[in-house]
Amino acid sequence: MESDKKNAQEKPVLISGTIKQYLGVNGFFSKKVKGFTYREGQVQMASLWESTQKEGESLVCEAGTGTGKTFAYLIPSILSGKTLVISTASKALQDQLVNKDLPAICELLNVQKNYMALKGFSNYLCLKKYYEICDLYASKQGLNFNDSEISAKKAINDEPNVSDNDKLDAGSNQLHALDVIVEKDLAKIQLLIEQTENDIASAAPNVDFVEINSKFPQKIANFLTCSSEHCLKKKCKYYPECYPYRARDAAIHSKIVVINHALYFSTLQFENIFNPMAPCLMLPKYRSIIFDEAHELPSVGREHFSRTVGSIDLKKFQLDIEFIKKNMPTIPIGPFEDEFKLLKKAYLSVMHYLKKAEGNGENKRNFLFYKYEDYQDDIDDPYFEFKKVNAEFRNVVGELYRALKRTAKFFNDMSSFDEDFFSSRVDYYKDKFMNVVDLMNLDKKAGNPLYGKYVGIVTLTKKHFLFSLTPLEISEYFGNYLNNCFSNRLSVLLTSATLSVDHKFTKYLIDIGASNDTQCMEVPSSFDYRKQSCIYYSENFPSFNDETRIHKIVETLKPVIEKVNGGVFFLTTSYTALNQATVSLSKYFHGKRKVYSQSGNMSNMEMLMRFKKDGNAILIGTSSFWAGVDVQGKALSMVIIDKLPFESPSDPIFKERCRYYDAKNNKRSFVGISIPEAVIELRQGAGRLIRHEDDRGALIICDPRIKKMNYGSIFRRSLPDMHECNSLDEVIAFLEQ
Repeated sequence: MESDKKNAQEKPVLISGTIKQYLGVNGFFSKKVKGFTYREGQVQMASLWESTQKEGESLVCEAGTGTGKTFAYLIPSILSGKTLVISTASKALQDQLVNKDLPAICELLNVQKNYMALKGFSNYLCLKKYYEICDLYASKQGLNFNDSEISAKKAINDEPNVSDNDKLDAGSNQLHALDVIVEKDLAKIQLLIEQTENDIASAAPNVDFVEINSKFPQKIANFLTCSSEHCLKKKCKYYPECYPYRARDAAIHSKIVVINHALYFSTLQFENIFNPMAPCLMLPKYRSIIFDEAHELPSVGREHFSRTVGSIDLKKFQLDIEFIKKNMPTIPIGPFEDEFKLLKKAYLSVMHYLKKAEGNGENKRNFLFYKYEDYQDDIDDPYFEFKKVNAEFRNVVGELYRALKRTAKFFNDMSSFDEDFFSSRVDYYKDKFMNVVDLMNLDKKAGNPLYGKYVGIVTLTKKHFLFSLTPLEISEYFGNYLNNCFSNRLSVLLTSATLSVDHKFTKYLIDIGASNDTQCMEVPSSFDYRKQSCIYYSENFPSFNDETRIHKIVETLKPVIEKVNGGVFFLTTSYTALNQATVSLSKYFHGKRKVYSQSGNMSNMEMLMRFKKDGNAILIGTSSFWAGVDVQGKALSMVIIDKLPFESPSDPIFKERCRYYDAKNNKRSFVGISIPEAVIELRQGAGRLIRHEDDRGALIICDPRIKKMNYGSIFRRSLPDMHECNSLDEVIAFLEQ
């Protein structure tokens, strides 16, 4: 598909009479919804998705900001009567769909409100844990809840990095909970329980099922949420009331279920959606699926399909011991504690080696760096075979392998006490020692199905290490799913504001394993970008490798920032740049504008809320503020991007993807991977500026490469058609119009 934009122009969409009736000029929604405006792109997208559903095919649709894409896909989906799953990348979009868009559309169309959001198992309240903590409070004679509340707040503020492992090392998990959870938290949860039960009794749509992970600080939620590994299931006296199981059952009987991409990938392992006779375990037998924020699928998929071995496994063993103590009191705990010590010794040996190799630093490195004494980081040939295995590393990893194998046998010997629980532990440790085997043999060509498809890396921090075996691409997994959808006439929509590069979908189709003839559509934004926005870039900005570049950029842009009658986003591509920008901007604008930075202690949500309220603040952010952030009005009038967001070439996953791309395609991965993925990231960042038809603002890109380098034209053509300014004075003049 060499020119998807051209194809879209040559084959105009046949506008559906039904869609025209609802979304057209003087249509149903324009008469019923105050402020509703006709959008040509919305009608085109809705019409094409309607026909795609009828044919049981797939559609890739880029819908620019302001097209009203959620209405464009929800209306034909609901009218079709098909059971639907919607998968998103962000919680914000999930909440928008189930709390705003779906209720409004179902009300207007006068259809039953049979929809819900389904979260992962660990998002829901565990009633057993909750009532145990309530009983613990009740048994504490003379407990002063005011004092307890003060100490809880102090614990939350003073211990931001306490891990679950450290909590368990400190003593009883439940007793530690009393240092964090206060009476008002338990009272709030009781209200949530009552609200959920009332909603269930009244058959309300989108029952919450006491999802608490997003409603409480993580320190509190950790003590109260469900754990699939330590769930007693039907043996638990609260099982009939258990919220994650009730949520799954409700989802199975829902017409529309909203999930996230991570949960979608989880369902691939156990949900046989294509066999009508197979039981539903979590989702209904859907006939349509929509992936919104679909540009995130490849990265979420790589993370989901990663296999790991690391010191986090020790934490799980400790949790197993706590679980056995509490729920299987007849089992002697001594042998488990002895086995834990042996396993811990093996993990500590690996940790000691890695710290010595890294000089106690905190880095991600290619796994082979540790395996071979003759490893050279600058060798570009992905098929180059190193010869000199590091004996010490081989020995410590071999010790870890033997320890994991012994632990699996230990749990297997205990299976007579509780077959369900201990067999799950056996499987867990078998997976771990097989991960070690695959990691150590990853670079061997002969008979290795993982060779060239996975990369092995290690993440090292001050307290922990993690070996990861990560797939380079998800095209094989997701491509098989798309083929099955096609064979079973299950319709698929993949949509986002950023899927194409230079108006072509070729790269995205390859990433998801879709066929070249997959139907693609580019829906332009309904915003008048030339009137609403301007863009400035210059070859005079400092080079991207200039160590003082951030200070120079702030110095250059200080006059234009002073003139902005609204708020400013300063988006960086690294934490180093983030910290430098924070210092410079705080110095220049002290007492003039509030300056918020991700380097501070404030949460992203609170920082964004204050930024919106202030109206003329400066917010300095990195990756999490490049996407999924919506600030309308003059509160965001300028977006400054420090440099083109190329992935760091030192990142081991990205590096291996590039090396194997070069070898497989005999092409430059800089053109095939680096540029396209940086273009998508830049479009996401630039997309923060104009969020409403009344917005106005300026985009400034402080990287001279967008002007000087040949590939800069690809970035420029991929951005909205903004008014181009040749100087900062022109930017000021545009904003003052």
